[in-house]
Amino acid sequence: MSIVSFLPNIHKGGLILSLCLRNFLQELEQKDPGNLLRIKEPINTKYEVTALQYDLGAKGRYPVIFCEKPVLENGEVSEIPVVVNLTASRKICCDLLGIADPHRAAMEYGKRVTNKIEPTVITAAEAPVKEVVYRGGDVDLTKLPHILQHEMNAGRYITAGFLVTNDRDTGIDNCALMRCWVKGKNLTGVVASPTTHTVTNIQKYFAHDEDVPVAIWIGHHPAALIGAQGKWGYPASHYPYMGGTMGESLRLVPTETHGDKIMVPADAEIVIEGFIPANYYCAEGPFGEYTGYVGPQIPAPVINVTCVTHRKNPIYHDYAVGLPDMLVLDNLAIEAKIYSSVKALIPELINVHVPLSGKRFHAYLQLNKTRPGIGKDAILAALPCYPRVKHIFVVDKDIDIFNDGEVLWAVATRTQWDKDVYILPGGTVSPLDPSVPYPAVTGCNGGIDATMPPPIQPGLPNYYQAVNKIPDDFMETFSGENFYDPADLVKMGTTF
Repeated sequence: MSIVSFLPNIHKGGLILSLCLRNFLQELEQKDPGNLLRIKEPINTKYEVTALQYDLGAKGRYPVIFCEKPVLENGEVSEIPVVVNLTASRKICCDLLGIADPHRAAMEYGKRVTNKIEPTVITAAEAPVKEVVYRGGDVDLTKLPHILQHEMNAGRYITAGFLVTNDRDTGIDNCALMRCWVKGKNLTGVVASPTTHTVTNIQKYFAHDEDVPVAIWIGHHPAALIGAQGKWGYPASHYPYMGGTMGESLRLVPTETHGDKIMVPADAEIVIEGFIPANYYCAEGPFGEYTGYVGPQIPAPVINVTCVTHRKNPIYHDYAVGLPDMLVLDNLAIEAKIYSSVKALIPELINVHVPLSGKRFHAYLQLNKTRPGIGKDAILAALPCYPRVKHIFVVDKDIDIFNDGEVLWAVATRTQWDKDVYILPGGTVSPLDPSVPYPAVTGCNGGIDATMPPPIQPGLPNYYQAVNKIPDDFMETFSGENFYDPADLVKMGTTF
């Protein structure tokens, strides 16, 4: 089975129609086949798909994985293929945004995503996601190849579904990546963090004892997914920002259940529509979260599903929670948010990185240190930018912030914690942080200023011990391959 067989009618008159998941996969298969791993044999949706991602990640490999024959819970092979690792590669994500250097994502992402392009509304007859429609008793979510990812998960979850709600007062829509436990043919749970705009929208309906109209869209071009993960003011639609990252107007279509009250991307693969019943909560979880820990069982709303629409031969998208597949997508948005906010206050900021090792809780800031106290100022400026980030590490311009080892070296050799560690209790934290009791939304934030003292005067070197180095002119002409065969590198020992 070729991926191309799932790509009917995407060309017309030599031009590619609106961006979508399947034309991204086709382009990847044609131009960069090494980054697309097609699994042709049956692969079980219970643990096996996610285990493959862990296995490849341990080897430092993050190809997009296309599973042609996912095996369902009942043992049958699904006719709907699964794609995972779609946004696991920082390089692929940056290529999509036209960012040549992935190390400049913090600077360039913000420029691209803030270049808003307003969406275009099309009819149901024109919308690929309306090619197949199931209503009422014909709805059966269990036929979709949902993945059981981790031990202790309560069940199979929709992990790459963007939940669309709207502000009851203004009608402005919001979409956000939410986990949804598939509890039955037409019932899911839905979990949103208390500080999100989604919860604000839900609570406005609940305050009037009204059911909340919602939809979940699954599967789109990665550039659209990157735009959907941006964090904006309230209320603000994500759809113009998705257009900005795509470089074209996002096509929208009214839902079957809610009409134009809830609009969804017309080029998505699958849409699930329904209502969140007012002020009704049900046990949800446990669930393996992005923190790398199993989150506890909690009370959460549910969605009564009224309709499912999808393309002919749909492709199901899944995010492996806690792996780069999901983290890279959000980390790019966090980096851009911190960079743009802090740079406006501290021009000496050079770059920002949110490392995978910190699971969204850590941010590294690289500074050109010009004065005492600038490190602390950067910490205080960065912490309010994003509620999940709780620890800020500030380093000098000679430290590679994309190398955890160099950052830790700076912490080890350039700090005295009685004066360089800043502890700020009572700040906003993620309720999924396992170090705070659920459902707390406040906790202790802080940062470490791992910078050297600034020069005594501008233009002078830092008054600090010199760093070990081999002369630059020597290294420019030196080649280790004069002394070993590159093929033997895989046999050489490591430090572990």
